[in-house]
Amino acid sequence: MIETNSTLDRRTGQCRPNLKRALALAAFSALLLAPVPSALAQLATADIVGTVTDATGASLPNADVVLTNLGTKETRTVKSNGSGDFTFTLLNVGHYSVTTKAPGFKTSTTTDLAVEAGDRARADVHLQTGGSNETVSVEATTPLLQADSATVSSTVTAQAVQDLPLNGRNFVQLVQIVPGANEGPGNGLTSGGRPDDRRQSAAFSVNGQDDTLNNFTIDGIDDNERVIGSIGVRPVVEAIQEITVQTNNYTAEAGRTAGGVISVITRSGTNQFHGSVYEFFRNDIFDARNVLQQTGRRPELRQNQFGGSIGGPIFKDRTFFFGDYEGFRQVNGLTYSKNTLTQAEYNDVNSINGGSPQLLLNAGNGTQGVPVDPIALAYLKLYPAPNAPGGTDGLNNNYITSPNRTQKANSFDVRVDHRFNTNNLFFGRYDYNKVDTFTPPGLGTNAATGLQISGGQFDFDGPATDTAQQYGFGYTHIFTPNVLVDLRAAYTRINNLSLPLNSSGSVGADKILQGNAPGTFAANLNSQSLNLTPVGFPGLSDVGDGSYVPLQDIDGTYQYLATLSWTKGNHNIKVGGSFLRRQARNTQSPYVAGQYGFGLYTDSAARAGQAPLSPTQQRDNGIASSLAGAFSGEQRQVDLIAPDYRTYEPSGFAQDSWKVTPKLTVLYGVRYDVFTPFTEAHNRISNFNFVQALSLTPGNIGNALKIANVGGTDGHAGISTDYSNVAPRLGFAYSVTPETVVRGGFGISYFPGNY
Repeated sequence: MIETNSTLDRRTGQCRPNLKRALALAAFSALLLAPVPSALAQLATADIVGTVTDATGASLPNADVVLTNLGTKETRTVKSNGSGDFTFTLLNVGHYSVTTKAPGFKTSTTTDLAVEAGDRARADVHLQTGGSNETVSVEATTPLLQADSATVSSTVTAQAVQDLPLNGRNFVQLVQIVPGANEGPGNGLTSGGRPDDRRQSAAFSVNGQDDTLNNFTIDGIDDNERVIGSIGVRPVVEAIQEITVQTNNYTAEAGRTAGGVISVITRSGTNQFHGSVYEFFRNDIFDARNVLQQTGRRPELRQNQFGGSIGGPIFKDRTFFFGDYEGFRQVNGLTYSKNTLTQAEYNDVNSINGGSPQLLLNAGNGTQGVPVDPIALAYLKLYPAPNAPGGTDGLNNNYITSPNRTQKANSFDVRVDHRFNTNNLFFGRYDYNKVDTFTPPGLGTNAATGLQISGGQFDFDGPATDTAQQYGFGYTHIFTPNVLVDLRAAYTRINNLSLPLNSSGSVGADKILQGNAPGTFAANLNSQSLNLTPVGFPGLSDVGDGSYVPLQDIDGTYQYLATLSWTKGNHNIKVGGSFLRRQARNTQSPYVAGQYGFGLYTDSAARAGQAPLSPTQQRDNGIASSLAGAFSGEQRQVDLIAPDYRTYEPSGFAQDSWKVTPKLTVLYGVRYDVFTPFTEAHNRISNFNFVQALSLTPGNIGNALKIANVGGTDGHAGISTDYSNVAPRLGFAYSVTPETVVRGGFGISYFPGNY
């Protein structure tokens, strides 16, 4: 990769493809002009490097370099080495000054150097001859090119986070504009439109990878929901200092993904009080009408997003706080287009009384004289009367409504930073999100029974509650100016719950069965569930509660990690390790309340030689056979026990950033990950060994079933752990001229599958 600053912005980046399971390769790309990436030295902190020289350009060793955080007055002091180089590592994001002193030279102060997560920012110092009591003030300038790392990434700054327009203030939209990232599938698992997660969309694809294969972190802490691969907690936009997205050439510290590494840095307080109060709103009076809903009242839209933040000192220069709250209230009119009975069919169905044959049960369709099934009739009476023309044949899209989908969310974040002394720093953070959503039924509420009628098994109508919270802690100890250790620990809990429409009280099948003797297809209906069993009638939208609900995913993740940074000569060496313990419960059955289907009427041999039936006649006769209880198929799939999965993810890395020459930096390292197979808290997990089954006699094939901790089988139910995930990383950055940098790299990345 060749980079030039003549036409490029410093904060955009060029992405390279990632291979899905084991290999992420970006092989020494050349002759490609690319926007400059930020040099990501680590996920949540930054480095400042520089060289001290005199007026002739000669290196000055043993100069005293003092770094000061302008917001908190935290200071660090190092001496330049024999080559005049100095390095400050594991820095919090923020604004810094650099003051340099050496005998026989004027003091130099770089007044305001801004660093972002992952930066390896350069702050070279040129000292002038004179007395140390004389000070030269230098205005910090951020170079367009950072030439000290090979990582390809982009940073969305605090200013951009605050100022760019975001629908619903969803920061994921900022990730979608990063080069190499694109919006995810509209109905994907992380889109917000599925029962798995009703929160705002977290869907985006990096380098063409699946939207569930990204790695989210907050302040360097794991923030992944691993049931479907979504995000964990979402800090309020006011709480976000910046967002960095790695798309290629990850350092050894980053990994566990085939897509992107999204690092969110939260805001901390400073010595100055700062706050905000805001209200954002949307209203349907500003919107055009939906093309499918050209009559009646325009679908309603009321969206209010309000909140505020405040941060400042608790004890000046020592203890700081930041807190925020955001509320979200939305009433959003949806437009449904469904198939209900025609007016004639509706009148006929609702005139049937006591099983007497009516117009639909007429001579010539094979149902004359057949008694009406009371359960089938009760289901057909759930359909509303049509309210739209129904297209050219009067059958399709003849019921159009705009009911309201409601969503209520409350979120807040609290962070406290404390400096015990110059060498010991600490922060603690808590984030909380709760989103309550109700998706209305497509066929409204039946007046006679009070049941809500979905109109589609996969519309996923009904109530949902999504709750997420995270505790995060960090501690940094400075042994010497060149040796630092950073420790972090966290706990994240996510609870996503989606219920069917008719999920509370004595509802569903209970109301359909009440007062009705079991008919042809209803014998097993009362053993299903209090949910309204979904039924599909020919040519009509389905009635009954949606399939695959109720659904509940509960994640609990414990994490502990440590990083040691050691600067020695021209080498900045980092080693670290992490241990994650994940717990997950997944409760979901495809057809927990069962499912019935009826087919379209087809001409029999008795109609040989007669004119074919029209679409209306075919559907009428199909409904007639449905009234007779002649269902075409049924199924029920229920997971009787909810598994409580457990898995562990220990990992480690070592890397060295070597300043080989003033123009060439080489970064090399290795990462090692272990992803253990599932165990289940109560040993309710099993696997079938097909290879072993081939060698067994028919009467002994059952011995190939491996049940956790039974008969000598371990808790992984016979699945062995893969210990081969060694991931080397290599990269370089070479400054050909001050305006042109060539960089490249190679890496392998391993990641766990979602549950």
